[in-house]
Amino acid sequence: MEFATISGTPLSVSRVGLGTWAIGGWMWGGTDEEESVKTIHAAVERGINLIDTAPAYGFGHSEEIVGRAIDDRRLRSHVVIATKAGSSGRMGRSSGMPAETGSCAR
Repeated sequence: MEFATISGTPLSVSRVGLGTWAIGGWMWGGTDEEESVKTIHAAVERGINLIDTAPAYGFGHSEEIVGRAIDDRRLRSHVVIATKAGSSGRMGRSSGMPAETGSCAR
């Protein structure tokens, strides 16, 4: 796996990241949570350390699954989590602060 340093930070991230929008299940007809956790574990085992998620992905469900997968194997020190702020995914509602504070704390 190739890695790149994020300018101005000490973070080294895999050039390939795992996007978790579909894991949230909302727009995709649901997901199998166990398969989602296995997917995250498999990605990390193969050297992917960049996991992309957001409060808008399944109204936070994606973040919960990512958190569970990371906690299951004590992977927090091995991954970099990319998230977004400003949209909860609920139509017509911008979450802004303080919703992201809770999201980032998870």
